[in-house]
Amino acid sequence: MKLEGKTVLITGGTGALGQVVAETFLAEGCRVAASYLFEDEKKRLPENFVRNIEIIRADVTDDEDVAALFQTGMKKLGSINILINIVGGFVPRADLKDVKTKDWDAMMNINLRSAFLCSREFLQRLGKGTYGRIISMAAMTVFRPSAGRAPYAVSKAGVVMMTQILGEELKGTGITANAIAPSILRTDANVASMPEEDSAKWVGTDEVARLMVHLCSDEGKSINGSCIPLFGGV
Repeated sequence: MKLEGKTVLITGGTGALGQVVAETFLAEGCRVAASYLFEDEKKRLPENFVRNIEIIRADVTDDEDVAALFQTGMKKLGSINILINIVGGFVPRADLKDVKTKDWDAMMNINLRSAFLCSREFLQRLGKGTYGRIISMAAMTVFRPSAGRAPYAVSKAGVVMMTQILGEELKGTGITANAIAPSILRTDANVASMPEEDSAKWVGTDEVARLMVHLCSDEGKSINGSCIPLFGGV
């Protein structure tokens, strides 16, 4: 087990990707906490998942909720030395001239503000001179901009820039910050919503989880301030 004794907080850890990541880190010897927002997310969780992973409700776009999330997480786990920012979302395609302000703000909050607030809280509690890992979710659109995706793409580009700045700020501290930019994830929901597409070309959630484990392991300690493309065959 590469990460035995480590503790990890996964925002959005009850979603399709989050559950796979949580179970993968658990198998690597970590104690795991996962945040959720809506009660129906919690109700759908497998019994085994709830039994082995600490489930904490939080709105990670809210300062006070984020502080409470970390306080509760540290109480349950004893410490938090790995943060994985998975919470995110997207809005329907629209050319920039047609983008509604509420949709723009929603993307900046869900995708960027959440990663900022959680990363800040994590670093304030962790301090310097110790082991620590931050991993955030970017997206392929950061590398391959496409029409109609401005709010989503700009928010994810902000995640990448924040990660690069953190990489500079954290040099030599034993703490690293990286991002992963996948194409389409092979989840049941995505397969159902795009039946005409070849999902074999997409990226498996297990592939994302294994890359995260590598970034958190001793073998990944020199990777810092990077955004790693994970495009599959797209």
